[in-house]
Amino acid sequence: MSFQQALSGLNVANASLNAIGNNIANGSTAGFKGATAQFADVFAVSMQGGGSSSIGIGARVDGVRQQFTQGNLTTTNNPLDIAINGGGFFRLDNNGSISYSRNGQFLLDREGFIINNGGLKLTGFAADPVTGAVIPGNIVPLQVSNEAIAPKVTSLSQVSVNLDSRALPPVSMTHGTLTSNGSPVTYTVTPGANDSFNVTVDGIPATVTLPAGSYSSRGELAAALQDAINNSLPPTVKVDVTVDNTNNFILTSRSVGSLGALGNGSTVSLAANGANTGFADIFNSGSGSIAATTGIDMFDPNNTNSYTASTAQTIFDTLGNPHTLSLYYVKTSEPGKWQLYTTLDGSAVNGPTDLTFNGKGTLVTPAVGVKLPQNFQVYTGALSPLAFDLDLTGTTQYGIAFGTNTLVQDGYTSGKLSGLSIANDGTVLGRYSNGQSRNMGQLVLANFNNPNGLQSLGNNLWAETTESGSPIPGGPGTGNLGLVKSGALEDANVDLTAELVNMITAQRAYQANAQSIKTQDQIMQTLVNLR
Repeated sequence: MSFQQALSGLNVANASLNAIGNNIANGSTAGFKGATAQFADVFAVSMQGGGSSSIGIGARVDGVRQQFTQGNLTTTNNPLDIAINGGGFFRLDNNGSISYSRNGQFLLDREGFIINNGGLKLTGFAADPVTGAVIPGNIVPLQVSNEAIAPKVTSLSQVSVNLDSRALPPVSMTHGTLTSNGSPVTYTVTPGANDSFNVTVDGIPATVTLPAGSYSSRGELAAALQDAINNSLPPTVKVDVTVDNTNNFILTSRSVGSLGALGNGSTVSLAANGANTGFADIFNSGSGSIAATTGIDMFDPNNTNSYTASTAQTIFDTLGNPHTLSLYYVKTSEPGKWQLYTTLDGSAVNGPTDLTFNGKGTLVTPAVGVKLPQNFQVYTGALSPLAFDLDLTGTTQYGIAFGTNTLVQDGYTSGKLSGLSIANDGTVLGRYSNGQSRNMGQLVLANFNNPNGLQSLGNNLWAETTESGSPIPGGPGTGNLGLVKSGALEDANVDLTAELVNMITAQRAYQANAQSIKTQDQIMQTLVNLR
């Protein structure tokens, strides 16, 4: 019997060495789970039962158990290298045959399926091809689409800026046309009584003669008026003539040099001379037959003197063609009031839209939440007009320099797939050349009540058995499933130091059992040699 006991000891020691050798051999295999040989003793059992002094007849291999402990994670440069941090297995499809693995080395095949080195397809939840929303339910092989993403027309532009409350009206605020009953007119000054008037600057009277000529704009008339007044005043006193947004000519005095007796902004009065009532009417707010008008005629996007500040952004039509939306802000003479003009690609002008701010610099008109409709003709073959809303929420008027705070819009051009990334929850995200991204699906993990009941298939694969129980699938991070990490691999959970120590122990066990056989042989030899 001693021979049988020693032989069984050699067998179990050999099995232990085999398991240890396999662990060491797979120390560099991604996702490998080390195994341990487990043993049991063997006793002979008689029908009448055994006594308390029974001696066993050896040992046997009770089983080889995988150790499903977590391996270390090592980063890589491949986004399709995926490591599981926690419980669960990748679910792989081989033409309908499902297997499971912890090896996350994946790549794309020619059809865009995510596969492992053996050609098995990684499975998960599909995503809606239009919205990108993940559709939980059926688990299918994950496929990355190489089709270009369709363009999206701009439907909303959000722009918020700070307009400098210290800014002065632009020069061209004085460059509107002169109108009579809404129609442009030219005001002609002829030599005579109608070309002179009286002006008083802080008590200094002067008679001003306006040069004869024809004036078709407020700017021309204001400039001529300013020159005529200043030519009639002492050299130390000057008057600036501007026109505000309510059609009034504004006369403001200023001192010149150190001899000036007047302070800046001193009172200036203007009166008609004799019967010159028609000319005096020009300097009132639209009274009489001739008035100065405000409006789009004052604004020219090509003239930087016609606006106070500007900004621009790119928007897109239905074909994904980019267009430049330019926004121009014009400071008026009325406190807290601005005008907004918009153009598309420098063509037709929208506006003006009045922007009104309260004393705290908050936008009052248009009200917060009110979006300004924008309509522009486009000539690219796309749907025209290009219509979208302009949201000015957050626009302010503070005493600091002009600045853009928000400049976003929801359109984009078409784009080609330029890269992939996988989130911790397993969402496969496609990145496109137009800066957009879209979900391609979500990989699924599966776990088992008894992972040790899985059948090892080789190639880092396991199969479901009755002992393992049915798989419990789900997205990473749900239930008892771990999260995944893209650009990383799980190392084998083999501790080489421990395995080498175990190898020495198994080797000693093997040598001891061999010595037991040798001893038994010597005993047998002694018995044979008895005389």
